Amino acid sequence: MNQKGFTLIETLIGSAVFLLVALSAYKAFAILMDAVLQSQAKIAATTVANEGFEIIRNLPYADVGILGGLPVGKIPRTRTVLRDNYSFNVTTTIRSVDDPFDGTIEGSPSDTSPADYKLTDQDITCTNCKIFNPLKFTTLVAPHALETGMNNGALFIQVFDAGGIPIPNASLHIVNTQTNPDTIIDETTDNTGWVKIVDAPPGTNAYNIIATKSGFTQDQTYPLNGVAGPNPNKPDPTVVLQQVTQTSLSIDEVSSLTIGTVDSSCAVLPNIGFSLTGTKLIGAPAILKYPTQNFTTDAEGTYAISNLEWDTYYTLLTSASYDLSGTTPLPSFIINPNENKTLQLVAVPHVDKALLVSVKDSANVTIDGATVRLQKSGFDETKTTNSDACATPGQAFWNGLASGTYTLTISKTGYQTSISSVDMSPSWQNQIITLVP
Repeated sequence: MNQKGFTLIETLIGSAVFLLVALSAYKAFAILMDAVLQSQAKIAATTVANEGFEIIRNLPYADVGILGGLPVGKIPRTRTVLRDNYSFNVTTTIRSVDDPFDGTIEGSPSDTSPADYKLTDQDITCTNCKIFNPLKFTTLVAPHALETGMNNGALFIQVFDAGGIPIPNASLHIVNTQTNPDTIIDETTDNTGWVKIVDAPPGTNAYNIIATKSGFTQDQTYPLNGVAGPNPNKPDPTVVLQQVTQTSLSIDEVSSLTIGTVDSSCAVLPNIGFSLTGTKLIGAPAILKYPTQNFTTDAEGTYAISNLEWDTYYTLLTSASYDLSGTTPLPSFIINPNENKTLQLVAVPHVDKALLVSVKDSANVTIDGATVRLQKSGFDETKTTNSDACATPGQAFWNGLASGTYTLTISKTGYQTSISSVDMSPSWQNQIITLVP
């Protein structure tokens, strides 16, 4: 009698096929349920937005604004709403709009009542949803009566990068403490880098503005007699009745700098102190945006500095036992936006007076092979730039010098000879010489 059944292999194959089908069905069901839940959350968020708009539409037009913002009103900037077991964060933005239909405040003739109507945005996120894409709802609110002359001014702010190109989606934090209560505005630049506030209360140096963006540097205006002193280069702007005040801020991608310290044979030299100083000014006569900061290289002779702003920086050694005998690049160097720069410092033991001569052309390119002659009564010595064992482009170095006034002569074929005097009173100094063809 023959008995037929399933072999072990057939059973395993069948189980695998069943498992594959079951998993596919489960995955499809899970995707379907996620879509249903996302749709339910979206419907609930839409209901929250509609309720918010109904509240705004039923307010007197003068009250349609943000608490402590511009235009001033009774709507909170942020709120949390619980609806159908979903927790929504709602951020409301209200802006007065200067419609070009009847002219603009910056046009000719000027529109003396540029706040024609109000644009209201509600941005909604869900804090406890498994899947939820942020939603934005927008509506317009217009006054019932005819517009009248504006009792405020306008504040236009543009943000651009180091090359003068407008930056969209930059965050602006604007504070006016001269109003009661304080006016606080958080806004984002448009595709042309502008934020235009057409209904800003007048005030002298009233608006402090800070521009930021993720991965970018920061720029701001400064109050009088603040960190930028009594004469800031970018003072907090003044808004005048029925006039436009324009100001600009500049930000760009951050950079980094890695410093290495070595000896005269280019061997690693650990634990060397150095300083870094920028040259950008935020206030007159000489208040720096990036003032001198001191650092020390580690046991491997390196130190990394991140989130640097594009600028021209210069470096010095701060370790009293060493003198800076050369750098790559020059001790004064440029860092561009979004640049990862490396700087090598050559340090030698300190002996009496020391002189580092840096030779470059008018394009800031170092000149190697230039003849550098240093002389005074009883001393006459000539060196060639970048001739030491450890490369220091465009540089020549002396130490063990006596005090006094020296004559420095630099020559190179194809360039005019430079002759200058050097007072060797400091213990170390850097003479930067530009040769002209």
